[in-house]
Amino acid sequence: MLHGLILSAIHNHHNMAVIKAFVAKLLRDFSSRESTRRVLERAFETSLKVVKDSLEEYTSPDFRGDHNETKREWSEQASFTADLQRAFRDDAWRNIVPGFPAVMLRCTCKLANAVAAGTILAARQVRIKLVKEWLPVLLVCKDNVSPMLPSHKTLYLEMEETFLRIISTLPMSDAQVLLQQCLSFSTRNVEDCPHLITAFDTWFRRATQPPRMENLD
Repeated sequence: MLHGLILSAIHNHHNMAVIKAFVAKLLRDFSSRESTRRVLERAFETSLKVVKDSLEEYTSPDFRGDHNETKREWSEQASFTADLQRAFRDDAWRNIVPGFPAVMLRCTCKLANAVAAGTILAARQVRIKLVKEWLPVLLVCKDNVSPMLPSHKTLYLEMEETFLRIISTLPMSDAQVLLQQCLSFSTRNVEDCPHLITAFDTWFRRATQPPRMENLD
């Protein structure tokens, strides 16, 4: 019954705020905290499975569809990426879905690589939004996902390099703002972040060249 109430509150009502508040009160007042915990975990796992199945379908070699629509949707996820940042700053996900951050980043990395390589042609605003919305997710994962597994470190480095490649294709004013957010890519030794040094060197080299029309595409 509790599980059904949760699913109904999530999916079946237009007046979401009122229904959610009502169900939340029932859960808070329910006598068995263990039962409440179990049904909440079950509801979370049900919703998460939908997300994971969709992500697995997207990363599958058999994925088909309108790639232009895919990259536009992935760049228009400000509220979703904000939720991810809040979730990854919490410790709850570690015991429930420890691999979820890596799955999200691999999906983003695959799309970003295609954009950076030109396999998927993305307009300037799409490239800006892709970096602007997903770069903070990468930074939160680096700060909060521990221990730093070798596979995670490789993924983070690949995403850093990919984001920097995309930034290098943007007008200087946009690149200037985004590059400053990439400073946390650096580690204790300068030798550990040649990709970041190269990105800043490229920006400064462009800054010393005569002004020209920026590419607005």
